[in-house]
Amino acid sequence: METSTAPMFSDICNWHGFSASIPGRGHIRRGIPCQDASLAVTTPRGAVLVCDGRGSAKLSHFGAARAVDAFRRQIAILEPVIAAILDCEETKDDAWTRFCRIMYRTLFQVQSDLAAEFAQPEKEFDFTVAFAIAGKCHIGCFQVGDGAIVLRQNGQCVTAFVPEKGRFANQTYFLRANGETAEKFQHALFPASENSGLAATSDGPEHLMFTLHNMAPGKIFDRLFDDLADGSFGRQDLLDYLTRKDWDDDPRGADDRSLALLIPISAAMKNEPETRAAKERSVNDEKNPMTISSQTSQPFFLAEHPKTIPWLLQLAIALTLFTFAGILFEIRHLLAENRELHATIAEIKQMPQCNAVHQSAKMTTEKTSLPVSSGTPSPETENTEIAIPEKDEKKPIGPEKSQNAHL
Repeated sequence: METSTAPMFSDICNWHGFSASIPGRGHIRRGIPCQDASLAVTTPRGAVLVCDGRGSAKLSHFGAARAVDAFRRQIAILEPVIAAILDCEETKDDAWTRFCRIMYRTLFQVQSDLAAEFAQPEKEFDFTVAFAIAGKCHIGCFQVGDGAIVLRQNGQCVTAFVPEKGRFANQTYFLRANGETAEKFQHALFPASENSGLAATSDGPEHLMFTLHNMAPGKIFDRLFDDLADGSFGRQDLLDYLTRKDWDDDPRGADDRSLALLIPISAAMKNEPETRAAKERSVNDEKNPMTISSQTSQPFFLAEHPKTIPWLLQLAIALTLFTFAGILFEIRHLLAENRELHATIAEIKQMPQCNAVHQSAKMTTEKTSLPVSSGTPSPETENTEIAIPEKDEKKPIGPEKSQNAHL
């Protein structure tokens, strides 16, 4: 008899998170497209997925991208199967193994379809895969290759599996035909009641996010989950983090980088006035060179000392108000001087001496002005001869000119 499938955490309402994949420095210089692909699903249940195309396969970026689409479609189709496994209090390891075989075959079929489409060998579309699907009672994890899955269980970040690497650092395992039958994949179930964060990464960012000898997650994961929970970390911040100068400064930072993050959103978290992220801002941030801040694009003194921001804003506002008050004072002073000038001019015009001079000047102007002729000369102007200059006409040179000169 099966146990009840009632959720252990009735306060879990949804999941929140996002993912990003960016090309590495080495691929950008050689004109190779980003061979990583990632996904963060929030409904109807949380899931993270990262696929990393094989660097030496020229078409592996198609395989990684198509695998993400196939994963999204398949978990939607198999939602009843997933619910029966992950939303049930009973731990169903065998059922999860069967589900992982189905997913292995689904993802390998992507390579087969692409090989037929491009008329290329299946290996040209190789990719690794790591995913985690969240349920109400369990979190199911699956991995092939050198990616990594991180879970925060009981407040401590742990790696689900040891990444599968070959004899050399750049070697790993990929999906192959009939690999699901031989169970050439890693899989496990983890308690959902203990979880407060999920993450999946490709091998590109591992050297700065993990302790490599045992693949223990670094403190950066706690900071990422906390900032994501209190709403101070968005997808643009994730992109800013993956493109920081720290990656390029490290000789191992030439590979593509992918990171998918997810946290459960519960009623308790929504009503909590202060989150853990708001409480834990200590000097450890200075020791960790890859510490995240939601103000990564701001000057370093603002990013490292967020409490400085309100003080600087207050100072800027005070300076702005002071400047505005000074401008208003100058405008008021100019208006007052303008009114005084107009009043002085009006007083001068009303003075008796000014009126007498004005009248005398008016009479002088009337006496010296000439009357306008209406065709009949007036007695006063009858004997006045006024010389009117003739028009300057061009005349021929000859006898006529001599006669005028004689007269």
